[in-house]
Formats: sequence, C-alpha cells, structure tokens
Amino acid sequence: MIELKNCTMTNSSNIGKDNNGTEELITTFVAPLLETKPILSIIYISILSVAFLIGTVGNTLTIIISSISKNVNKVGREFLINLALADLCVSGFADPMCIVGVVKGQRWFSSRVWFCELISSLCLTACFCAFLNLTLVSFNRYIYVCKNRLYYVLFKTKVCIVLCLVTWVAAFLFQFPNFIGWGDHTFDEKNHQCIWDRTKSYSYTLFVSIALIGSPLLFMTVAYILIFWRIFQTKVNVYSYSIDDPDRLKKAWKETAKSSRTLFILFVVFVVCWTPYTTVISLDVADDLPMEVHIMVTLVAHLHSSSTFVVYMISNRPYRRAAFRLLCRPTKGYRTGMLTGSTSTATTTTSDASTKSQDKKVVHTICK
Repeated sequence: MIELKNCTMTNSSNIGKDNNGTEELITTFVAPLLETKPILSIIYISILSVAFLIGTVGNTLTIIISSISKNVNKVGREFLINLALADLCVSGFADPMCIVGVVKGQRWFSSRVWFCELISSLCLTACFCAFLNLTLVSFNRYIYVCKNRLYYVLFKTKVCIVLCLVTWVAAFLFQFPNFIGWGDHTFDEKNHQCIWDRTKSYSYTLFVSIALIGSPLLFMTVAYILIFWRIFQTKVNVYSYSIDDPDRLKKAWKETAKSSRTLFILFVVFVVCWTPYTTVISLDVADDLPMEVHIMVTLVAHLHSSSTFVVYMISNRPYRRAAFRLLCRPTKGYRTGMLTGSTSTATTTTSDASTKSQDKKVVHTICK
C-alpha cells in the first residue's frame, strides 16, 4: 500500500518506509529563497516593491489622464489605456505575488493550487495582451504618420474599443493551452514564483518566445523604422528650402529624433526587458542554467509593466504636466479643468506668459 503525502505541486520526491514497513512518497519542497539566499532575496524584493509602487500608481494615472485629457495621447488613446490596464494587472497583482513566492516558498502554494494557477494564468494573459497592444500601437502610429488618409477610416473609436476587447480574448486563448496539457501552470523552482511551466513542452515555449514575443518585436521594428524614415523625409523637405545651409540634413535628423523620441524609447525598453527572457527560455532546453539567471531575466521582464509610466514622464511633456497637476491639485474642479484644457473665468484673464510660467513650475518642481 502506497500513501501519498502532499503530492500536489511536487518537484522532487523520495520513496521511504515508515515504522510499520508501509511505503510512502515523501515530498520535498524548495525552501523559500529568503532563507537560502537572503541577500539576493532582499535585492529582488526591493526592486520588485519599487516596480509595484511605480507600476500601480503610474498605470492608474495613465488610465485616468488618457481618459480625461484631450491633449495627451491623442493618437491610439484606446490602445494606450488598454496597455496600461494590462500592465496594471502585472504590476499590481503579479508582482506582489512574486514577492510572496520568494518569502513563503513552494510549500505555501502547494496547498493553494487554484491560487497559484490563477496568478500564472492572469500574469501570462496580461503579458500577451500587452504584447498585442504594443503591436496595435505601432501599427496605429504607422498608419497615422505614413498613411494618414486611412487613419480615421480604420481607427474609429468603436473599432478601437472592439480591437481592445479582442486583444484580451486572444491573449487568453494564447495561454489556454496551459489548461489542456500543451503547457502547464506551476511554481517554478528557479523563478520562485507561480508562472507557466516553461519545461512542460518545448514546442509551446518556442511558440511563446517566437510567435508571441518575437513577432511583435519584429513588427514594431519594421513599423518604427518606416515611421522614422517618413518623419525624416518630411523634415528634409522642410529644410530643403535652405539650400545654402550646410547643416540642414543634421537639423532634419535632430528634429526627426525629437519627434520620434517617445516611440523609440518605448521600443528600446521592450527590447531590453524581454530579449533576455526570450533568449533564456528558448536556449535552456535542459533547464541547466543557474537559478540566479532565471530569476533575474524574469524580474527584468516584469519591470516592463512599470516602465511605460516612467517613459511618459521623461519624454512626454503634456503627460508630465497632466500628471503633476493631477497629483498636486486633487480638487475636482481644478483637476478636470486643467486636464481637459478648459479654463475658468479667472484663468481666462491670466496672460499667456503667466500660464507658461506656471506650467514650467509644475513640470520642474514636485508638489511643495
């Protein structure tokens, strides 16, 4: 007679005999990372805690500002809101659960299989949804810049909303194979968190790395190159009237870089965050790489959900102003008026120079 003990979520086990000679399956769990590697754990928890705070606050602000403001994120507004919502699921829910995994360990989740599966499936769905939205954002910007006549035909508000809903449905379907045996959800020993099982099926791992991460990356690369080239050509045409100016091409290049700055930074951040993770899961077929490698590349991938807010704050002046106004002036009347660009009677009487001066103070100072 064989007695099974704590077999759920098992990664290793030994068969032994009790005092009566009965065989039993003794399950062993991976100790919490906080106990085995406290320094690494403290670094990991600190970084992820900051990412949780920035991502939760930042993505919430992005949703509010993009929904209310008429002057921020005019192009592809619906996709950017949907992207912020997907990122909020990762930064606001999955990131804290990663910290729980490091502190509590595998044994804690072994009696909460449903919760571990919920974390894994929601995180993966949100990540796939973010990839799809980034692809739509790049396509949206390409049409707006390069095929402007088609923009208002293809991207009507109702169409954009439907596309946003489709991204969530498609993202869930892409991760659904984990429920039917092609992949799986598990507590990963090397990541110390509930996540999809990258070792269950190598074909599904390749599907994730190539089709769901690599394809959006390739599409965005092509789209942004075309956008950059289009802007550059436009600037060259503008400066072509200054034939006697030897620096006209240099000026055109600088203007192009300035116009494309936010797009370029978003693209670079995506590459930096997800390329290491994609490379590691694709090449580590035998799961031989050290735990430190897996946990760090996964950490960097998770940081992507908190990065968009930082990029907007650095490179998008209208967004930065709206964010400071929203944080510094919580009263409803001020917030609504400033975000939407509407002005009160008192504001109307203020000179343009005074308004610009106040804007600069808002941008360059943090709420006194």
